[in-house]
Amino acid sequence: MKKGLQFAVLTLLAYLLQAAVASDLAIAGVAPNFAIAIIAIISIAMGRKYTFIMSLTIGYLQEIMLPALDYIFLILYPVCAMLGALAFADKSERRMEEERTSGRKTVSLPAPIRTMLCALLSISVFEGVNLLYIYLSGITLDMGHYSHALISVVYTTLLAGLLQFPIRRWLKIHKLKKAVRMQ
Repeated sequence: MKKGLQFAVLTLLAYLLQAAVASDLAIAGVAPNFAIAIIAIISIAMGRKYTFIMSLTIGYLQEIMLPALDYIFLILYPVCAMLGALAFADKSERRMEEERTSGRKTVSLPAPIRTMLCALLSISVFEGVNLLYIYLSGITLDMGHYSHALISVVYTTLLAGLLQFPIRRWLKIHKLKKAVRMQ
């Protein structure tokens, strides 16, 4: 029950930060994507199932509350989040055993690094799709578009890197990992 309540609070917080606060924290006219940053943290801390539910919920809330293209947030948030989660979320014991028996070498990066890489991949796809839409709308892309996308990618990745520590502490993820190592 507690985990579900924490998840619901984080989902609502991610949406509210994105919808109400992000524009006030803009750097060079570019607001961070709080939703992608928090979804990336959840991808590593809680797994793919929670990632999908959170990204779908935030996408749906943004779709109905913020004016944009029809269904763009509802599609884009889950796709970006799941790409990041597929690449960087923890693997199941079965999957790790399959990789060990097949002789494949795997590199297991620490969770803070995987969180930032997950956010980097997710926001890069998000901004790439936005640039593609701008281009397909008939607007010639210039350095302003690319620099805004780059600032958004860097800003959101750094935001995920900073927010992951208090969120993981609140979810008590750091203590769980220490307890598992000791057994």
